[in-house]
Amino acid sequence: MALDGAAFSPKEFGLAIQAETTIGTAKTDGMKRVNIDSVEMPSFNLTQVMEARSGSAGRVAEADDVFIDQKGVTKEISFSGVLTRSVAELLIQNCIAKEESSNIVSIAYDYSPPELETGDNSSVTIADTITIAVLNPNTGSNHNMILPGCVISSLTISGDMGDESGRLKFSATARTGYIATFNQAAPTVSSSYGTTFFSLATLSSGNAKKIGGCDDPVVQSFSLNIENPSEFIGQADSNGNPEAIVRAVPEISVTLDATVKYDNNTGTLMNTMNTGGNAPFYMGTHATIGDSSTTFAFQADNARITSLAYNEANAMMIDVSSKAVSSSSGNMFQIHY
Repeated sequence: MALDGAAFSPKEFGLAIQAETTIGTAKTDGMKRVNIDSVEMPSFNLTQVMEARSGSAGRVAEADDVFIDQKGVTKEISFSGVLTRSVAELLIQNCIAKEESSNIVSIAYDYSPPELETGDNSSVTIADTITIAVLNPNTGSNHNMILPGCVISSLTISGDMGDESGRLKFSATARTGYIATFNQAAPTVSSSYGTTFFSLATLSSGNAKKIGGCDDPVVQSFSLNIENPSEFIGQADSNGNPEAIVRAVPEISVTLDATVKYDNNTGTLMNTMNTGGNAPFYMGTHATIGDSSTTFAFQADNARITSLAYNEANAMMIDVSSKAVSSSSGNMFQIHY
């Protein structure tokens, strides 16, 4: 093969996602383009045996000794970018493994994840599994990577007034135990990311915020973290695909890290933490999460502060971390997009 002198910019690589109609079966038509910062190589986690075997001709590994397989392993891919509404609805519903209701996704006090079985195509929704495509530039060959049966196991939504005027960003980690392909033709992908995005500036107006149980704090930045661990179990076929996906093991968790100004409103944080008091949090474009004018909001009516630290800036700030917890009824957490 002759030398190929072509080169590509890292910004020519892309990523697209789409909800599946059959669990574990790739769906590559009508995929949503994701406004990502950059593309990371997936962690393939291959089974690789490279050591010399007993009886080798010499003290070296022989080609016949090598064993490489992707059956029964879990692959991961992490990606980050701008939180547009079109990608938010997919990431949030899939991470929580719950469909939205009036644009609100809730984690109930007695949350139980859905049963996910390979090959199920009855009432499969956006909250079940997704296909992720890593889009390589066109080199005249089929070099795209397709990862079917993915679930979002970790999702972080963040905003900082010192970064792009507070435009909200996301970072996500997806996992799959299904067999991936790495020589696929380009899938059908939307040409636009979507223009609707969210901003910390609109989440910090009026009385539409509460951090650590403190009303109307001045918020410099926040990071909302949703963790929904997932495991792929069983052997559905000779290809090595799993039989089922188990979610929320051992728990689904929601935490919030925020930097707020120290003042009369937030001076109670230390006492709240040390007495184990309730420290609910809320941020939104309206003071009520279900209001028709709300475009983005999240809330936890019950939470506990897990750590506090002074943050010396132009004005004294406090870094406050808290974890949402459930009570005997209602919701542990809700998010509106």
